[in-house]
Amino acid sequence: MALAVLAVLVAGAVLYVRGALPAAVPVAAGPFTYTPYASALDRVRPSGDLDFAGLQQDRAALEQFVASLASVSPRLRPELFPTQEDGLAYWLNAYNALVLLQLVERHPEGVSSMGFGRFYWGRAWPVGGERLTLWALEQRILDEYADPRVHFALFQGTRGGPSLDGAPYQPEFLDAQLNDASRRFMGNPRHVRLAGDTVHLARLFEAHQQDFLAALPEGRGGNVLQFVWAFLPDTCEERPGCDTRGDLDRACGPRLDRCRVTFMPEDLTLPDAAVPPPR
Repeated sequence: MALAVLAVLVAGAVLYVRGALPAAVPVAAGPFTYTPYASALDRVRPSGDLDFAGLQQDRAALEQFVASLASVSPRLRPELFPTQEDGLAYWLNAYNALVLLQLVERHPEGVSSMGFGRFYWGRAWPVGGERLTLWALEQRILDEYADPRVHFALFQGTRGGPSLDGAPYQPEFLDAQLNDASRRFMGNPRHVRLAGDTVHLARLFEAHQQDFLAALPEGRGGNVLQFVWAFLPDTCEERPGCDTRGDLDRACGPRLDRCRVTFMPEDLTLPDAAVPPPR
């Protein structure tokens, strides 16, 4: 009997983490829109840090958007999201808004205070008739789109991870927005830094290396630096101190095979505009 109960509990936990449990679908308060989420993103600074104090005082728009996710999703109402861009924009905005709301609710604690595992699978939200954890959103739903640029668009709640843009993802501009997110990530010395013949990369490149390699013309037999090169800036006028394509060419050769790649630890501090980043 005890084993049977344990088996049921384990199965339930697996279904919970994977986002395979149903959720009630409330009647939508009105047409689905990203406008409330756009209002919350006004608190994003050009640096990528956030005005968390302001968001806490004026969190109604963010909460309104998250509540609206319960009534609509591309899986529940596919007719509202007829293109792949429509669906991907929805899931990216949903994921980032849920991360942001969880951080606002727990401010000033950050992701590391909860432990990364519990932050991403310890809570589930009603989204279009399903109870979805952040883990399920990323690993089960967003993974279906097979676009490696998605990894640079997902806000992780740390200064060392991808930063939020100041606007929601929109289907009509999605390709350009994903390119911008990738360039923003590559142009940050926290994520890509050249030192002699060694290229220091963020751990995100290690965690998702196979996805980046699969996107190359050479496939998985290529070099992850080829993917990095594609999104590095040509100049560092906007981001002083960054590394450029030319820098990578000169250090690593035309085939980008002369350099050694290492992966840097991530800065886990909260991207709070009120708290300066550590030196």
